[in-house]
Amino acid sequence: MKKIYILDSSAILSGKPFYLEGEIVIPESIEREVVKEDPKLLQIFLGRDVRCEKPSKKSLDEVNRVAEDLGEKERLSDVDKEIIALALDHREEGDVCIITDDYSIQNVSSFLGLSYRGISEKGISERFKWGYRCEGCKKFFKRPYSSCPVCGSKLKPVVRKRTRV
Repeated sequence: MKKIYILDSSAILSGKPFYLEGEIVIPESIEREVVKEDPKLLQIFLGRDVRCEKPSKKSLDEVNRVAEDLGEKERLSDVDKEIIALALDHREEGDVCIITDDYSIQNVSSFLGLSYRGISEKGISERFKWGYRCEGCKKFFKRPYSSCPVCGSKLKPVVRKRTRV
């Protein structure tokens, strides 16, 4: 089974050398971000061809659904969601692994059954489902609001469920 790596921009821009044997895929949005920094960085740093792709709408919808359920939707950028969606798109083609130090990407990936590996960080040891507690009235909410709909106070993110990875 072939190995497919999906890289986030921190993996490319970290400056840390690493060797990946297999195909490398990144979202088109990361290509634009990296090329803006240094036009030749992708090929120089990785020393090989990198495929730039756009994820399917179906996979993006799945990532958004799971991220919302976990309370991670606000923590993930559009690019982060594209990374996870690309991994879903390629799951049938081989052994897919996301290269990222982003804990929210790792958390959502873990719930979706996707493999991941860090560059500088060890990776998550627990999966979290996030919620939000009002600092004033202490009411609990599954999704974030700009302020508590009950009393108007600030909402603080809290872990509502944790499981070992």
